Amino acid sequence: MGVTRHSKVLSVLEKRALRYHRKSQDTIDKDEALFNKALDETQTVSTASLTDSDDESLGTTTINITAAEATFWENEEIQGVADDLLTVHGVAPGPKPEGVTRVIYENPDGFNARISDNEKLEKAKEIIVEADVVAYSEHKINCAHKDNVNGLLGQMFNGGEAEIRMQTGHNVHENVGRMQQEGTSLLLFGLLIDQHNFEESGKDDTGLGRWVVMTLQGSDGIVTRIVCGYNPCVTNRRATRSSYQQHRHYFITKESDRTCPRTRFREDLVRQLTRWREAGDRLIVCMDANENIYKKSIGKTLTKEDGLGMKEVVGEFTGKQLGATFFRGSTPIDGMWATPDIVVTGA
Repeated sequence: MGVTRHSKVLSVLEKRALRYHRKSQDTIDKDEALFNKALDETQTVSTASLTDSDDESLGTTTINITAAEATFWENEEIQGVADDLLTVHGVAPGPKPEGVTRVIYENPDGFNARISDNEKLEKAKEIIVEADVVAYSEHKINCAHKDNVNGLLGQMFNGGEAEIRMQTGHNVHENVGRMQQEGTSLLLFGLLIDQHNFEESGKDDTGLGRWVVMTLQGSDGIVTRIVCGYNPCVTNRRATRSSYQQHRHYFITKESDRTCPRTRFREDLVRQLTRWREAGDRLIVCMDANENIYKKSIGKTLTKEDGLGMKEVVGEFTGKQLGATFFRGSTPIDGMWATPDIVVTGA
């Protein structure tokens, strides 16, 4: 088994909370072994050194390793994390001041649609306290699958006192399984719901789930659109079920277009953002670009002075460009951009 992102590996990534499968120091969950051994910057997993199994319940299979091996893998994991990922970039947020809207963006690398006994979901809920808007790229939930009874993120994150609205997108053209590559979503909480313009909110009209948008309209008529997007990863362009191949299949069969899906993503998104901007709307874009947000095409296009003229808000506010945004990565591939009429008070 080489480097791949097929369905078994997805189930491994889905259970990335690293735990021992039994209360024994010399037995470790196979999911933990996979995760420790092989994640790279684009979230691919090398399973070449592990035993093949046709059992779909991969999470219940165990392999035996020594305690020394487990310690070695853990040390290797720690050493692979860049120093700047262990420190706060900018100023850690405190209590939210009155009149400030807090937006949080993250690539969670997939959520399990289960509500109970879901460590990643509970951790996410802890992080988004006081958030007004939460953007998640790559939620990896096939909301249309019959087994995902709690598959809507709004249901998963509901349960508190604040009201919640949700906009989510995934590829509706291919029902590949309960977990599906990529997916984008936005959650809206609290008082801002009164400004939510449902009819002007939505998702990428191709049905690929490349981005979603929430539109807020104040009493003064000012319109703000918040977008969450995911650019398909080029590393996995040959993997059958990768988002890249899903997009490529759609564009070839539906539009007879063999343009690179990453090029189409950039062109289509910028075209849509430009229409909104020309209408006078304020824009906030949260995105996993899967490329250097400062040196490659998407980031440069968004910030082009004679174009959208947006700012990468974290680097702009802190005076220092972002470092790696994935714990095994070396470059910033995730970012948040805003038009100049968005006043940033903290980042």
